[in-house]
Amino acid sequence: MISKLKKKRVLVFGNTGFVGSWLSLSLNLFEANVLGVSLKMNNSSYLSNTIQFKKKVNTVYCNINNLNKVKKKISSFKPEIVVHLASQPLVSEGYKNPKKTFNTNIMGTLEILELIKDLKTLKKIIIFTSDKVYENNHQKLNEDSKLGGIDPYSASKSCQDIISQCYNLSFLKKQMIILRSGNIIGGGDWAENRLIPDIIRAYKNNKKLKIRSIGSTRPWLHILDVLSAIHLIIHKKFKDNKINIFNLSPKEGNQVSVKKILRLINEKTEIKSLKTNVIKNKISEKKYLKLSSNKIKNQLGWESKLNLVIGLILTVKLYLTKKNNLFLEAEKQILDFFN
Repeated sequence: MISKLKKKRVLVFGNTGFVGSWLSLSLNLFEANVLGVSLKMNNSSYLSNTIQFKKKVNTVYCNINNLNKVKKKISSFKPEIVVHLASQPLVSEGYKNPKKTFNTNIMGTLEILELIKDLKTLKKIIIFTSDKVYENNHQKLNEDSKLGGIDPYSASKSCQDIISQCYNLSFLKKQMIILRSGNIIGGGDWAENRLIPDIIRAYKNNKKLKIRSIGSTRPWLHILDVLSAIHLIIHKKFKDNKINIFNLSPKEGNQVSVKKILRLINEKTEIKSLKTNVIKNKISEKKYLKLSSNKIKNQLGWESKLNLVIGLILTVKLYLTKKNNLFLEAEKQILDFFN
């Protein structure tokens, strides 16, 4: 796999965020040629704000709704592969700022698609959406399940998914792969109102953890397993330019409740005796979400490698790593996983 990534010219939109920074770092490690287009993250603890990341990963800071500023730089980069990760990723933020959420996730996606449709070097587009694109009826969801969205975030991601398919069929006519991932864990995510970052903040500040939905079940997938899927798709040669859609979900044992996540962190990691305060969930979210990834397993041979306990141990380890060692620890986790 590593040799097949060497010298690949990969343009990553949203490369400073949680998934984007891990992806950029891993591609750089495996000698791909990476250009990132993204906003600068405000929290200094993100991987993308480390000195090493800034030195090794070529990033231009730009809002995706204003891509004319970097159009020439992107054209001169001559990307073969585009990965779209630049989205407003939070359900809670969607309720607070619905207009901004729709503007980023829908209009921002349109801006990207409009820009890349003129790139003659482009061979493949990877669109990263979400398991929240589905109309969740508490059944196990596969790629043929009906799309929906009961909240602004979910609705915007469903639109992003549909618009991307539309553009490829109407204009781009390239290899397009849409990935719909479950809940991703791993060190370096500092988003507000997400379970793992909230746990870390409560632990470090010696405060009570506020839990909205302790009984909710989600498919918890470690970032390293997500990277392995993206790497596989980058070097995979698809037979034609039809749209391929794949769910990314963990094995059955990793699709568990928030309550079990808390118990495992207490039992298996350095975080002990965390005090919690269960509060009423003021936003509308489905209690159960189960995702099938049988399609990508059967067609491409991908399945999650890390069990939930190991994933949580790696996650907590990176969060508790001192900032000056953060980049090296992330590199180590990537190399250990892929070797």
